[in-house]
Amino acid sequence: MTYFATSKKSKLMSALSILALSAALVGTTAYVMSVDIVTPAYAAEDGEDGGQKGPHAGSGDGDSGNSGKEGHGGQSTGAQGSGQGGPGEDSEGAGPRANQDSSNAGAGGPVWANEGIPEVEIGRLNVARSPEHVLDRALTEALAELSGDAVEFYNLSLSDMIAELSLNWDDTVIIDSPLQSLALFQAYLEGDSPLASSGVTNNVDTILAALLGVASDKTVTISTDTVIAVTTILGVPMSAADAADLAANAEAIRIAVLAGHG
Repeated sequence: MTYFATSKKSKLMSALSILALSAALVGTTAYVMSVDIVTPAYAAEDGEDGGQKGPHAGSGDGDSGNSGKEGHGGQSTGAQGSGQGGPGEDSEGAGPRANQDSSNAGAGGPVWANEGIPEVEIGRLNVARSPEHVLDRALTEALAELSGDAVEFYNLSLSDMIAELSLNWDDTVIIDSPLQSLALFQAYLEGDSPLASSGVTNNVDTILAALLGVASDKTVTISTDTVIAVTTILGVPMSAADAADLAANAEAIRIAVLAGHG
């Protein structure tokens, strides 16, 4: 083979090598580019498969695929996330118009849904609007938690109650839950004596004043209209005369509580 033939062949091989190397580089670049483009898609798919963990897992939107059942702290696949929120079937509402519909007024709805309740600020006493089963449970809890010191307080005269609340607040044991106090209040209005079995033998008027005065906001005046509103909401409305007497005594208790808080 001559020198020129060998040289020509070498040049041809070099050219082929350059073409092969170029093709390889193009292929590598295409592969890298394809990886950069596909990776986000894989990331999105991975995101759909992973669910939130922890006690707040149920707070997300059910369509986002990121919500699980609240409080379990386990995984929930995104595609099946339900985004649970709001009260369950066994949950209990408390407070103004809880679990009630004002459209029921006059048609088997709660008493307070009807007209006739004075327009007066009642603050914490709004828990009187709780469903009956909530009030019943609060009554049961109040009786179960009642201590000997509390029994002693509810057996005091009205003047002694006022003195204890205003001068010895920190050491005075009372039922301070508005819901429990109003559950007991309702029971006494209906003619029951729920505290008697625990040893409370005081007169009903004093017990009612103590329960209502303690349940009320410290800074919201208890008036005759307050008593009429609350007793009407509870389904045992008082006459204006009786409401005025109770309001005066309950207001004295409220003022004593306010003074005791300093």
